[in-house]
Order: sequence, then structure tokens, then C-alpha cells
Amino acid sequence: MRKMMLGFMAAAMVCSMAACGSKQETAAPAGTPAQTQSEAQKQENAGDSQVEITWWHAMSGVNEEAIQKIADDFMAGRPDVKVTLVNQGGYLDLFDKLMASAKADQLPTMAQVYSNRLSWYISKDLVEDLTPYMQAEGAGFIQEDYDDIPKMFFDDGIWDGKQYAMPFNKSMMVLYYNEGMLEEAGVEVPTTWEEWEAANKKLTKDTDGDGEPDVYGTVFANNLSTDIAPWLKQCGGRTMNEETNELYFDTPETKEAIQFLNSMFQAKTVRFAGEDKNANVPVQQGRAAMCVASTSALPYIENDALEGIIINAAALPAYKTNDQLYYGTNITVFNTGSKEQKQAAWDFIKFLTNTENTAYFAAQTGYIPVRRSAQHAPVFAAVLAEKPIKQLCFDNMDNGFQGTRNIGGINALDALGEQLDLVFSGEKDLDSALKDAQAIGEKAMEEARNN
Repeated sequence: MRKMMLGFMAAAMVCSMAACGSKQETAAPAGTPAQTQSEAQKQENAGDSQVEITWWHAMSGVNEEAIQKIADDFMAGRPDVKVTLVNQGGYLDLFDKLMASAKADQLPTMAQVYSNRLSWYISKDLVEDLTPYMQAEGAGFIQEDYDDIPKMFFDDGIWDGKQYAMPFNKSMMVLYYNEGMLEEAGVEVPTTWEEWEAANKKLTKDTDGDGEPDVYGTVFANNLSTDIAPWLKQCGGRTMNEETNELYFDTPETKEAIQFLNSMFQAKTVRFAGEDKNANVPVQQGRAAMCVASTSALPYIENDALEGIIINAAALPAYKTNDQLYYGTNITVFNTGSKEQKQAAWDFIKFLTNTENTAYFAAQTGYIPVRRSAQHAPVFAAVLAEKPIKQLCFDNMDNGFQGTRNIGGINALDALGEQLDLVFSGEKDLDSALKDAQAIGEKAMEEARNN
């Protein structure tokens, strides 16, 4: 086994875009809107009836094993509740099946979902407001819970002041780098756009003199559409307005961000993953010095890096601001279940996201905990001691943001991504591309809202 030293970072998406104006600050618990059975009463009544809840998810492998263990632990202490986990395949499979089940009026009790997709279900009044459950005396949250979970994670589940989802599997976009390559080139880890651009020039190499680099400074994921948000936000812009559905593709801020990225593409110091499929692959194999990827890629980097290659990580280089992108899914409860099912679902979500279990889930997978206190939990503290790279996810939470959640926002960003591909490949000028992306994106969002 290679010994790798890594320096992690933080926290997904998702699908990822600019921060949204309609997200509201999470309120501290107040009052007890609903009374619930005590734990002792539930245990006594378990023999009389058992509430069954179903959770649809897209977790597989060790991820699925981890959530199954948490569900088993929950049921061991709550014999009155049966939690059935249903793997629906990949994310797109899960979302397609959720949409079909909604139209057939056969939704599960709860589901894993990105908030930009959850917006549609909320607009159709299919989702349970979790606020009363969070505020219920004895069964809800206390102030320490509100302080422990980062505000950006709460906000990603809030619409019109109501909490419709709780954070689950989160990750952060980071800059991975080959320590040996940077040291050999005399390059410090870049912390600003200017430093990053200069580092890419020094680290790019054309060893055979054919005019095409054999080693690139940085590699990006093949689709920069949903991942474009941090550069726009660091320029003072954003992708869209969640309240008005306005797109901000054809703006000075977007143009400034794309001009910076495009200058490196045109200089051939950065590239897309291409046939490597994932941006981390060339870095693992010594064909690139850096890459922009999710912290969830860490297990693959650990397993697949060539012997002798030491990979570390840092936060994305900053510009006018130091905004850092986090993404990932949440857990939502549909309001189509019975009163007992919805209460049981909340109790399970509270258990799933407590310090011990979010720490365990993160320790077993490539995701990050959704609570700050998880870094002190023994199971995750051991991970941090072995892989200090993972401390980055906590260190950057105060600079973190998650993407907008507009209905049709993904469709609009896909249109932007297609236009940017033409710019980066030199097939289209930037002004025309942004103008076309704006028009096509607006139409795509309108069509999505009308369907």
C-alpha cells in the first residue's frame, strides 16, 4: 500500500451555482407545535403496531453499506419503526423514478434529492414542512443543533422560511495538486487567480516539442456548466436569481470570469478531462500538476495514484472574494405519508444527521460531515489524524455556498455549458456565446416551469 499524504478541503453539489437570495436564515427553535410520544411510550407500543418508512436513495457500495448500518442502529433502538432502504440506481435514475412516482401518486416516505430538483415538488405541495418537527419539545432540535450545522446547509433546504429538507451527503470543490511537481518547478500552492495562472504556465510541459503539452497545469471536469458558480461568485456575480428566475449569463461579471478561464484554455495551460473522464485521473498518473474536483474524489485518488505521487489539496484560488462551492444532496419527507410515517421519518433523519452518525458516514465514504462537531467525534477524528487534507472541509465552511434551486436551472446551465465549450475550443467568440446562452437558457427555464 502506498502511503499518501493529502490535505483535504471541503464540501457538491450538485449541481452547484450562485447563492440564492430567497434562502432565509434558519430560526432558532421556538415553541412546541406538535406533541410526540416519549421514547418509552414508543417502545411500549412497538408490539401493537410498527410504522414502516421507505427511503429512496442513490447510494451504492460502501455508501449504501454505511447508511444501512445507520438504519439498523436506529431500528435497534426503535422497534416501533421499520426503515426500508431502496436503491434506485444512480442519481438520474432516482430522479426519474421520483418524478414517475409523483405523477402516479405513489411517492416514498422520504428521498435523497438535490434541492434544485426538490423545488418542483415543493411547487406542487408534495413536501412536508419539517419546521414543526424541528421545534417540537423533546423530539426536535435544541440551540446546539442549529449552531452545529453550517447555515449554508440549512439554507439549502429552506423555501419561504420553511425547512423542507435536511443536509445529507455533502462535498466541496477543491484544487488537488501533485506535491512533487510543484516542488520541482519551484511553485507555491496558488491562493489567488493571478498565482494560479502563473503556476499553470510554469507547470505545463511540451516534452516532445510537437506543440501540444504532455503535462498540463490544471485539468477541469468535462462539464463546466454546473461548476461555473465559484468563479462567477468570486467576480461578484451569480448564475441566476432564485426569486425572479432572471439569468445572469450575459453580464460583465460572468464575462470577466469566463475571460480568465478562457485565457488559460487558449494558452494551453489547462484542459478538460476529455477521454480521462474524471479530472483527477491525469493528476494521479502524473500527466497534470493540478485538477479541480470534488472532495468526494479522494478515495479514488488514494487508491489509484501511481507509486511515488503524493497528492494534496487546497481551497480554490480566490479573486475579489473567497467564496468556496459546496454541493450534495439533502433528505426530504413527502407529505403523502401518514402522520405516524412522517414523524418516524423525522426521527430517523434526526438520528441520521446527529454528530455520531454524520461522522461515521463521512469516515466510511468520500463525503464530509454535515456538523462541525463531527471533527471531534472519535471515528472522524481518527480520519483527520491520518488524512489532514480533510480538515479543509471545516476550515472553509464560513466561506461556503451552495447553488441556486430554480426550476429548470439545470436546463439553463446546460445551455451555458454548451456555449462555453465553443468558446474554450476557439469556435465562438465570448460575447456571442454569452448572448446565445442567455436566450437559450431563458427559453429552457420557461419550458421547464411550464411542464
